[in-house]
Amino acid sequence: MARPIRRDAGVGRGARLIAAGQGIVEYGLILSLSALLAVVLLVFFGGTLSAFLQAVGDAIDAAT
Repeated sequence: MARPIRRDAGVGRGARLIAAGQGIVEYGLILSLSALLAVVLLVFFGGTLSAFLQAVGDAIDAAT
């Protein structure tokens, strides 16, 4: 007697590979968007941040 054919035969491995690929793509998108946001913030607030850090450094030098 022939074995019955399973409906999900061969789908499990492919579905797992697709899900793993989707996760990698999502992490890549999050990483690239975070890097882009950091660059944009440094372009707009770089001078202000530099002045602030310089003032903190000067205050530490004056205190020691």
